[in-house]
Amino acid sequence: MSFFGRRTTYVQKRRARRRVLNCLMTTKRSSVSSFQFRDEVEFIWRFARAYGDMSELSTNIQEKKHFANIGKTLAEKAVTRAPMNGHCHLWYAVLCGYVSEFEGLQNKVNYGHRFKEHLDKAIQLLPEEPFLYYLNGRYCYAISKLSWIEKKMAATLFGKIPSSTVQEALQNFLKVEDLHPRFSKSNYMYLAKCYIDLKQTKEAMKFCNLAEQLPCVTKEDKMAHEDMKKMCTAFKGILYSGRLLAAAPQEVPLC
Repeated sequence: MSFFGRRTTYVQKRRARRRVLNCLMTTKRSSVSSFQFRDEVEFIWRFARAYGDMSELSTNIQEKKHFANIGKTLAEKAVTRAPMNGHCHLWYAVLCGYVSEFEGLQNKVNYGHRFKEHLDKAIQLLPEEPFLYYLNGRYCYAISKLSWIEKKMAATLFGKIPSSTVQEALQNFLKVEDLHPRFSKSNYMYLAKCYIDLKQTKEAMKFCNLAEQLPCVTKEDKMAHEDMKKMCTAFKGILYSGRLLAAAPQEVPLC
């Protein structure tokens, strides 16, 4: 059965990821294994990813923050020890993103800078990994929507204003679809959003319809599903109104 065909519930996913984390922690504490794995980069970045998974799934703010910070520390350690390992850069970038959710504006900008730096490095090292292009698309889309004060803060900290466009975001989301068709409901949602911003309604509707065909696998997919329902309803209303206007008899101007 494919990944997207699994109908795993949220509780089941949480329990499964908790088991993975507990297994890794048990291995780390083991007197026999600790010497074997303490410097093993492949173990460290997976450990960091497990903490990231738990942060994503948790509904408790303090717990989310706790898991994210531990995961970021581990991922940073992995990057330091293996600077040419793309997975280390990937999960360090992801965990910087998770940690930034609990920070003020200045630290958010700082973590955003780190996120992009390590994401770009991961793409260089893992050019066929669709998840990286999805993350890059999310970054580009978010930057294209930054407020003036947020751009000003970034320029103050790093000497330049971050810039990106909806078109750049679109190209990344399309790259995801090219590498891995039907990658996720969330990717289809962002494709639809990009096409809305670019005023290409038919393309947006196409990806709304494709998204409806995919199950909700992650919490992010569930959020995307709710957004997609709203967008699809709005589109159908727009298209229906357009057809009515096209079919209506034209008034003859009075001379």
